[in-house]
Amino acid sequence: MLADSLMDFYETIEAHIFLRRRCPTMRFLFRCMLMVIFCHMRGRNMPLVVCVVSRARGRGKTGLVERLAKRFSSEGFIVATVKHISGSFDTAKKDTWRHLEAGAIMTVASTSNEMVTITRTKNPTLKKALDAIYIKPDLIFVEGYKKSSYPKILCADTAEEAQAAAKEISNIVIVSGLIASNTEEQEKFEEEFPKNPVYDFEEVVSKLKEMMIDSILKSLPGLNCKHCGYDSCREFAKAILSGEATMRQCEVLATDIATLKVDGKTVPVGKFPQQIIRGVTLGS
Repeated sequence: MLADSLMDFYETIEAHIFLRRRCPTMRFLFRCMLMVIFCHMRGRNMPLVVCVVSRARGRGKTGLVERLAKRFSSEGFIVATVKHISGSFDTAKKDTWRHLEAGAIMTVASTSNEMVTITRTKNPTLKKALDAIYIKPDLIFVEGYKKSSYPKILCADTAEEAQAAAKEISNIVIVSGLIASNTEEQEKFEEEFPKNPVYDFEEVVSKLKEMMIDSILKSLPGLNCKHCGYDSCREFAKAILSGEATMRQCEVLATDIATLKVDGKTVPVGKFPQQIIRGVTLGS
């Protein structure tokens, strides 16, 4: 992925420039730059985005999003949601509509306990909707956008409906809905799609927590250095999820230390020179 792309780029530059000039200093600094950028990119804490979809209306998408938001927020997680709406959100002739009609790029409607931002844009994508979330959530539940590439929870009533949806909709990781309360329908679906088990609500919550651990892992350096007090980055990620630990306990992320690897092997570099390398290469 990112690491592979960076190393492919490095090998191309090395083959065409550095080896010809036989400049070990340039080779060292360039590889330092790549690995520092990689460390910086992995250090960003990205929320887990999950789409709740269905093949037809009235399958319980909103109800599931509501239950999941309530459950995870009650456990201390920061939850945000996105709702795909067909048609226009704003109401014609109302004040906010008139503001936008007059040429305003954006309008903000504010009440004593609510605030809504309305922006007119042609065919807004899910990415634009996610970018509009200015808080830093742990979880984002998206109702709709079944054509997106994000992992999806499929809400279905019957095996036949779930089977048809599984053939049309990509990246379904969880199947739930009324089908979960009917053993016969559940077995019928899983017989054709064994890799897409049907989950009840508690199983959905457990699966999402596993996915959150994987999401946290993507934000960690992956060195398994144990400086955080845990045996591995995965164990540390589990502790973060449960609230027993925080990202600040990761020495690499907390102190902005860059990891230097040469031919797949970590090269020990002191904290001070690492900070110098990072500052020079990132211009900070």
